[in-house]
Amino acid sequence: MDQMYYSLENHKRDIDVKQYVYYIGSYHYNWHDAMELLIVLQGEIEVSHNGRNDILAEDDLMIINSNVGHATLARKPNSIAMVIHLHPIYFSSYFSDYQLLQFKCISIGEHHNKEPFKKIRRLAVEMIQYMGGNTPTEKLWCESLLHELTANLVKYFPPEEISSTEMASNKRKNDAVNEIIHYIDKNYKNKISLEELSNVFGYNKSYISQIVKLNLGINFYEYLTRIRLREATYALANLEEKISDIALSYGFSEVKSFNTAFRNSFGKTPSEYRKQLSIKKDSQSLVNEKRYLTEGEFRELIKVQEEFKPSSDFLLQDNKEQEEKKLLNKEDYQTISEIRKELDSTLKKVRKIEKKLF
Repeated sequence: MDQMYYSLENHKRDIDVKQYVYYIGSYHYNWHDAMELLIVLQGEIEVSHNGRNDILAEDDLMIINSNVGHATLARKPNSIAMVIHLHPIYFSSYFSDYQLLQFKCISIGEHHNKEPFKKIRRLAVEMIQYMGGNTPTEKLWCESLLHELTANLVKYFPPEEISSTEMASNKRKNDAVNEIIHYIDKNYKNKISLEELSNVFGYNKSYISQIVKLNLGINFYEYLTRIRLREATYALANLEEKISDIALSYGFSEVKSFNTAFRNSFGKTPSEYRKQLSIKKDSQSLVNEKRYLTEGEFRELIKVQEEFKPSSDFLLQDNKEQEEKKLLNKEDYQTISEIRKELDSTLKKVRKIEKKLF
């Protein structure tokens, strides 16, 4: 069955978008040109970015702006996220300095159930069901949903423009952080200190500490610990290797500190984690590989969620119909309702015919 990873390109309309659904795994730092919309479909995840650490629960969403370094970590087992990557050139027809746009959009806390977030979630879930389609109808629907999603984003979360000077400064900091991160990723098994990094890169120790915290929301030592834990989880998939040997091999001074760090990050001890792996087939690949949901798994996930909470689609449609009833007389409202049903029926027939043809 097809994996839920799709891309859509239309260079005439400056559209370059990717959308996928996957299991959030171990901690990885990355940054890219695309703006990222991240929606938690199941579980709970931690996002480190812009000097912050945000905890996103089920149905929470956030925008990670273009070229912002970030990392995600699952705080609960089987945490699943939907991601949309949209290249900023999409906004070039509407904003002159589209490269400088910065959105502030995050639904945690009291904002969780506000209507704008519901709309964006609904549109994202609907959009992925047309992504990857080859028929003209599917492509048109997908693009129209993308336009509606971004229109809601701009309407409810108007972007700010940072200065070109600030962007250049951010670029230099990103480059510096990438150098440091690359060095840590390569040498995490060894003892690494701020003083060593200062000698290697020629930056002041306080500057290194500052830019790592600014980009990731965690300090240098926390990042180093997470990378060690990430690599140790891979080693735990080898069920024959002793936990004490793994702890010492991956930079921990003793088993006790390894157990404490592991529990703080994953909510369980290394031995409990290993027991989970032992009952799963291909445990090594489950740990190492980024796993996308299949279409069947995605449908089942959405179906289960809809059984426990009302769909925002139905709520929005019901509100809209109630408003129309107030504005229109009974005869006109009945006519509009019949036309709607006829259009829905026709669209379903077109989709069935297209599936047979293509």
